[in-house]
Amino acid sequence: MQLEEIRRVAMKYALLNALQYKGKASLKAVIGKVIAEQPELRKHIEIVRKVVSEVVDVVNSMSIDEQRRKLEDEYGPEVLGASKRKTKDREGLPPLPNVEAIMRKYGMVVTRFAPAPTGALHIGQLVRAAMLSYLYAKRYNGKMILRIEDTDPRVIKRIYYDWILEDLKSVGIKWDELIIVSDRFERHYEIAEKLIRSGCAYVCICPSEKFRIYKEKRIECPDRMLPPEEHLKRWKGMLEGEYGEGEAVVRLKVSMFHPNPVLRDPPLLRIIESVPHPLKGYKYRVYPLYNFACAIEDHDSCVTHIIRAKEHEHNAAVQAEIHKALGWEMPIAIQYGMVYLEGYKLHKRHIREGLKKGELTGWDDVRLPTVRALIRRGIQPEAIKRLALELSLTPHDIKLSIETLYAFNRKVIDPIANRYYFVEDPIKMIIHDAPVPLIVKLRLHPQYPERGFREYRFLKSPLEVYVSKSDLEKKRKGDEIRLIELFNVKISEISNEVVEGVYTGMEIRQDIPKIQWVSEPFLYAEIMKPDGGISRGFIELHAQNIREGEIVQLERYAFVRLEKNEGEVLKFLYLHR
Repeated sequence: MQLEEIRRVAMKYALLNALQYKGKASLKAVIGKVIAEQPELRKHIEIVRKVVSEVVDVVNSMSIDEQRRKLEDEYGPEVLGASKRKTKDREGLPPLPNVEAIMRKYGMVVTRFAPAPTGALHIGQLVRAAMLSYLYAKRYNGKMILRIEDTDPRVIKRIYYDWILEDLKSVGIKWDELIIVSDRFERHYEIAEKLIRSGCAYVCICPSEKFRIYKEKRIECPDRMLPPEEHLKRWKGMLEGEYGEGEAVVRLKVSMFHPNPVLRDPPLLRIIESVPHPLKGYKYRVYPLYNFACAIEDHDSCVTHIIRAKEHEHNAAVQAEIHKALGWEMPIAIQYGMVYLEGYKLHKRHIREGLKKGELTGWDDVRLPTVRALIRRGIQPEAIKRLALELSLTPHDIKLSIETLYAFNRKVIDPIANRYYFVEDPIKMIIHDAPVPLIVKLRLHPQYPERGFREYRFLKSPLEVYVSKSDLEKKRKGDEIRLIELFNVKISEISNEVVEGVYTGMEIRQDIPKIQWVSEPFLYAEIMKPDGGISRGFIELHAQNIREGEIVQLERYAFVRLEKNEGEVLKFLYLHR
């Protein structure tokens, strides 16, 4: 009976069981699976129980993302089961509600993604609101609208319009129609006047602090009871400059007694004249608020399904009242749970603060979870799509580890990434008695010999290479190591400046550690990490053939993307392991 074999089998079943039951494996269930696979272990049940208990404790201390990743990495994705794979293979998307009725009424499914140009897109926005809206429109041969909500000139910038388009294109999202909301302000004015004229809206000139008291105490604003004719005059005054910023607001008449404070006469339009609009300058001084713009644009564009985070529940309630006042039918809203990316602050205000303080180099800083930063590092569009399908429309909040995205990305890039050797913090190793001359051919990719080889020639003895100091930690005189794809070496002398060793044979042995190496001539490499730190070392000469923008794997180190080739120095961005 091999304890390691018991541990290996127990680990597989513990991971499977944990993923089935919200990350917590059952000791009893796992023992049953181990015994079922290896019945001869019944006579050693106490030992099995002890080993399995240790494994279950380890598994239950992991996050669900870590459990899934370990299961797939060590046992292969097929261990998750054919039924799970089948669900994912069919695009991983549950059907949208009422599609048949929608098709009969409107002829097609129409979705929309409606970002504000307040910064570059981040992964939280992209992976659900944008990607799922796109995938659903594609699934039903429908239409996806990209709508840029530029209704507050105080927080938007011109460059962000372009970045939204660039970011979506970079991940393969193709919209069918582009709408800039500021191009349609005249339509918004038309609807506002219609609501005022019909008595469904009014112009409130109460100071904001006073209206806040009315709202808290459920008291109707005195302006509310004035006739529509008076409010139409005030509306004209808003447009023509009789009121200043903060002096007049168009409000929807709902009820000042409504149990939901958000629905106590919510604002629809307000005056902003202190800041020019990046596209319209000072052409407009009355701007629609988010909910008013959304209601009009969703209706006019015949949007059938809105895919959005459940944090918009209050906004949805306001939009429903606007639709009701206008006699319009609300689109179907599908609300998903929030995605919390562990270790990151996703709000754009945090990024803007970091930029202003000089703590970040830009919206594509490698420390950020923005789409620009992730694409810069080498995250592939297909990996983002797979993550979107994995998350789907789960209504529950999700704590997402960035490692989950890395796991999907690894599967995409592993077949295309050529291999090279890199040694961090290098130290020279001198090897005596090596059989020279020696020609070594290293495959560019272990699974694709047709891609070619990196060839090195060692012509004289002693033979010299460079290895990483970290690979020699805890190594002593007399210890043996294997230089990968080269030969075995016994360490004869070791110091902080140089290591000496003796050739001991070509045979691949499982009992000695394997380390990579770099020989002269070499190139220098700098690798910027996701935390902003930089690793430095030597990289093999054949790395000069890596193209800028290409992703490669530095063996036993990480996947990296070459950002700049400076001839003698190659500058990489760290992607993930």
